[in-house]
Amino acid sequence: MKRVHYSRRELLGLASGVVVCGALTLALTPFRRITAQEPTSRNLAETGSGRGIVDFEVQLSRGLRTFLPQQKAFVSSVVLLVQQGKISRAMVNTVYTWSLQRNPSVPFPYFEFAMRALARRRGVTIT
Repeated sequence: MKRVHYSRRELLGLASGVVVCGALTLALTPFRRITAQEPTSRNLAETGSGRGIVDFEVQLSRGLRTFLPQQKAFVSSVVLLVQQGKISRAMVNTVYTWSLQRNPSVPFPYFEFAMRALARRRGVTIT
């Protein structure tokens, strides 16, 4: 039997399945690895493509629970700065994770404050 190694992201996906499906259902179903060749219906609904990859801007918007147009514009400008290489994606991911840990129900204000402060230290202005 071939041994399969799971990445941290895949393990977190399995852990979230416990919450969604219930521990009993997960215990009865065998573990299997979901790859990009094997997209789930949830991934298809989020992206509209068969690749099973969520766009970075969509991930931030939904994860940070942005509702107002100003919030969505801020996330778009952060993604644009990442694409231009002015700020690193690792920094955005770190601030994203920190803001979710800080307040899971309303993480956006923490994300905005920390991103503006860290970008200012690097000489970048986020509009």
